[in-house]
Amino acid sequence: MLIFGVDADQVAPVQSLISTHALPIELSFHTLTKLNNKYLGFGLDEHQAQQALLLEKDKLLLIQRQGNDIIKVSPDWTVQTRRVVSAGRKSELILQACKLTAGMTAIDGTAGFGHDSLILASTGANVIMLESNPVMALLLLSEYAYMQDNPNWQALLSRLSIRYGDVRDCADGADVADVVYLDPMFPKDSYDAKVNKHMQALHSFVAPPSLDDEYQLLSHAESLVGQTDGRVVVKRPLSAPYLAGEIPIQSWQNDAIRFDRY
Repeated sequence: MLIFGVDADQVAPVQSLISTHALPIELSFHTLTKLNNKYLGFGLDEHQAQQALLLEKDKLLLIQRQGNDIIKVSPDWTVQTRRVVSAGRKSELILQACKLTAGMTAIDGTAGFGHDSLILASTGANVIMLESNPVMALLLLSEYAYMQDNPNWQALLSRLSIRYGDVRDCADGADVADVVYLDPMFPKDSYDAKVNKHMQALHSFVAPPSLDDEYQLLSHAESLVGQTDGRVVVKRPLSAPYLAGEIPIQSWQNDAIRFDRY
């Protein structure tokens, strides 16, 4: 994976994360004297690439060419601070659907940029974050390490753990949760509104699951929750079909999204 930066020494912590978590990523570092869009564009053109990683001010980002523009994305958890602090069942549909309380365990089977995991953990629950795309997993791990320097985040971070994989990689019985949360990728035409740059980036290298994948995700998720009061919660665009065609027990929705409970 192509990675840009101004100092090769910055790569060592990233390489350590890759090795520690056995991520199938091979980095190819290239120095740029400046990290503005003009120089990033030159770098992408030189290597005939549409995407690359970027080390900028001790943060790891993903850059991607979008037409004539270059967008930069990262989990950027700091931006989520206000939402995390104010999160509650009145303001967050995800919490109405998951009904988590302190001390419970949730598995976010499709962590993405980790924003929903932060909301789940704001309840005091412990959250296992699973991400099956190695680049996304690396971005999450790097963001987690970066946020370790923020004293206000220590309690929340202590309730989060990040793993490379998905619910199909969880050993039956080893990981039992009160809630398994899934937000699988879905086709672009499932959205009613223009997606933000984070979703654009995800769509560029994470494919929507096939119907067979959906069956497996739902089946494995259901095997990881308690038989009596455990629940699987699936996030979908309002107009999207049910995951694997399975009708949920209950749904919560607003004008754009829906949370289906199984």
